[in-house]
Order: sequence, then C-alpha cells, then structure tokens
Amino acid sequence: MSPIALGLEIVLALMLAGCLFCFWRLDRKLSALRNGQDGVRAAAAELVQATAQAESAVRAMRMSAQEAGRDLQQRINDARATADRLGLGAGRLRSTADVGARGRI
Repeated sequence: MSPIALGLEIVLALMLAGCLFCFWRLDRKLSALRNGQDGVRAAAAELVQATAQAESAVRAMRMSAQEAGRDLQQRINDARATADRLGLGAGRLRSTADVGARGRI
C-alpha cells in the first residue's frame, strides 16, 4: 500500500469517526426531544382532564344556585302569604293604627 493511499484511508477513518460522533449526539438530542414531547402530551392530557372537571363543577354550582334561588323565592312567597293572612301589610297596619287612635279620642 502506498503512503498516499494510507493517508487517504486514515483521513476517511477520521471523517467516519467524526460522522459517527455527530450522529450519536443527534440521536441523543432527538431522544430528549421525544421524551420532552411525551411530557407535553401528558401535561396536555392533564389540562384537558382539569378543564372537564372545572366545567362539571361550574355546571353543578349553576344548578345549585338555581335551586337555591327557587327555594328563596318560595320562602319569600310563603312569607308574603303569611303576612297577608295576618294582616301585616303596610297599608293595613296604618289603617288599623289610625282606627285605634280615633276610637280612643
């Protein structure tokens, strides 16, 4: 083998070793990127789950508020009906007071 051919073989071997090193580094970076994407996918899945839970909680709170509003309105209606039955309306109370005061004079 001639010295020129040997020199070329050595240069090619060094270039091949350099390429292998670069490919190895590239493979590590791609693996890290894939692992990072898995983390992003997991975080996105958790976000979707948390959003669904929040929507469910908002629906439940809305239904509870509507129920409480209906209950409060029913209590108000019952109180008004009771006040009317007892004659505690503002107009009736004044007229009764006026009649009582006139009767004493």
